[in-house]
Amino acid sequence: MFHERTSYVPKPGRFDAVLALRHRACAVRREIGLAGGEVYVEAGAGGGPQVHWECRFANSAEQAADLAARAASPAFAAVRDEMHHLIDGFERRLYARAAAPGAVLRDVVTEGHPVAPQERRFVSDGRDLAGFLHLPPGAGPFACMVINHGSGIHQGTTELCRPGVMALLASWGIASFLPHRRGYGNSPGRPWREDVSADYGTETYDAQLARRLQDEAGDVIAARDFVAGLDLVDAAHIGVMGSSFGGTVTLLAAARCPRFRCAVEFAGAAMNWERAPGLRRVMLDAAAALSQPVFFIQAANDYSTAPTRELAASLEGSGKVVESRVFPAFGISHDEGHFFYREGPLVWGGAVRRFLERWL
Repeated sequence: MFHERTSYVPKPGRFDAVLALRHRACAVRREIGLAGGEVYVEAGAGGGPQVHWECRFANSAEQAADLAARAASPAFAAVRDEMHHLIDGFERRLYARAAAPGAVLRDVVTEGHPVAPQERRFVSDGRDLAGFLHLPPGAGPFACMVINHGSGIHQGTTELCRPGVMALLASWGIASFLPHRRGYGNSPGRPWREDVSADYGTETYDAQLARRLQDEAGDVIAARDFVAGLDLVDAAHIGVMGSSFGGTVTLLAAARCPRFRCAVEFAGAAMNWERAPGLRRVMLDAAAALSQPVFFIQAANDYSTAPTRELAASLEGSGKVVESRVFPAFGISHDEGHFFYREGPLVWGGAVRRFLERWL
């Protein structure tokens, strides 16, 4: 990743003119097919003595091609000539990101890189299950998140891999692997509703659901061990995340498998917390058994935010690394709030990135 920064020292009284012309230069860049970049001024009341422009590039070759396009544009040359009459000083610098020793996350330019994961097969409990592996551009090995779907990836579906979350992780330099647990998507096995056949809210339903999700958590652990054996995955930096049923199995798998570095749990049991006390107890026990950092997340208009609030509260004073956050409402309905993980990466991305920077 490269950042180009140009700085302009306006002649006395010409600050506003330099700022306006730099914005015009950005417009010309867009007209000739280049990224506009961003304009900055010195912080403080009334602006400041300098104007700055910045743009980022995937590599030095991309920046060199950008320079050549500027040089070939008469419109950009005219702006540049006008700028010379307004400034007393000019400087251009090119910066390359220097990652901290041991840093796992990094900014990656993913424009033009397809978010088209490869289907891979792995074995869990004697079953040949499907999973979808997406790698960021560049050289590995990469840190990896095992990302867990909810109950909606039914067998025969064409909605297979949750590419929006994969794209976000790739932009941070993180690989992702989405396993289809037993009975979902492209994986064999009984669909969950065949194993959880009792009426919703009954004691039998509660017991069946808890047992089924514990079994599915074993598939998540098997997925983790599969990706740990891949050359392009850094086995020392594998985390786990997911939402709804995927949030529940994220928590259960992390509790059973300390080889996961950290866990990000969205909306686990949001539709079952109050109606399934047995599952609630299983999840509280799993939280107590965690050995790695965990982040509980929901939107305020989910079906219930009690899972996030009560799971986090149960760990207060335990000495464990626990973060929790109920974001403002996402959409209008409970369904929209419940799909916050899948639809809202632009909202939750910053908080999750900060967590992963520290703990993945």
